[in-house]
Amino acid sequence: MTAPPKTDPNRLLAAVLLGGALVLPLSSPAACLGMALHAHRGDPERPENSATAVEAALAGDWDGAEIDIQQLRDGAWVLHHDAFVGRTTSLKGRAVASIDRATWEEVRLKDRSGRATTEPAALLSDAVQVAAAHAGKVLNVEIKQVNGDCQPAQAAARLLQQALPEGQWFLTSVDRRQLRCARQSDPAGYLGLIVLDPQALAMASTSRLAQRGAARLHAPTIDRQWLMRLAQEVGPPVGVHVDINTLRSNPELLPTARALGMPVFTYHLGADRDHAQALQAARRQSGLLPSGAVIDGPAAPFCRMVSAP
Repeated sequence: MTAPPKTDPNRLLAAVLLGGALVLPLSSPAACLGMALHAHRGDPERPENSATAVEAALAGDWDGAEIDIQQLRDGAWVLHHDAFVGRTTSLKGRAVASIDRATWEEVRLKDRSGRATTEPAALLSDAVQVAAAHAGKVLNVEIKQVNGDCQPAQAAARLLQQALPEGQWFLTSVDRRQLRCARQSDPAGYLGLIVLDPQALAMASTSRLAQRGAARLHAPTIDRQWLMRLAQEVGPPVGVHVDINTLRSNPELLPTARALGMPVFTYHLGADRDHAQALQAARRQSGLLPSGAVIDGPAAPFCRMVSAP
């Protein structure tokens, strides 16, 4: 992967490729064959996208914490996945973008089982404060807004640069326009395009109709030309974050991405066991693993499953 300019020596995610995996230039507690493991929305024992979930993940065996961010009506950045509140919060039925900071600070979170807690809903400033105390760990930050406005991505990049000047963060989005906007504010940092897989989404849906229709859908095709176009549009260092269904459907993705110096992260909408088995199969087939994986459970058992012969 292309290194950042020498004028920016502290950019931690100016990573190198080793054995096909993206290796951060810091010790990796998970030490999973060179593959970084990030806790999905933080530690699974804590409310998702909470400050305590981020703290526990960064203090634990994971290499980083994956979080989702959105802007409130008054521009404050918060940690939240869904477009509307209610599934994980005490406040219900309102779009995140319609809430102001004063209201957000009154919101309390639910645990992963949907039970009310006394923990306040988190601001992005809470997460970066936690990350600043864990210099060897990474915040994997997904921008949830999908629109043509450059302001959100540029504002997020500036906030993260100022709060974490050592560079232990990166931005991702399903919208490559947001990545192009972030690149304007952050010319050297790693950016990741989250590739949505319609077939995987249908298979993971609770709707029987969607599940029955999954066979008629297809995973995205990601070939050398597709990857080169992404690198040209966004600018390096950039990579792809794909569902394991996409990885299975593109058996040449890891070798091709390695040849181009582009990281690949994987995620899965189902169980970690299925995720690990897919990576194990990819390793047997190509001898390669992705640069990292976003997982729902503990790092050590996941890595043992991937490492099994």
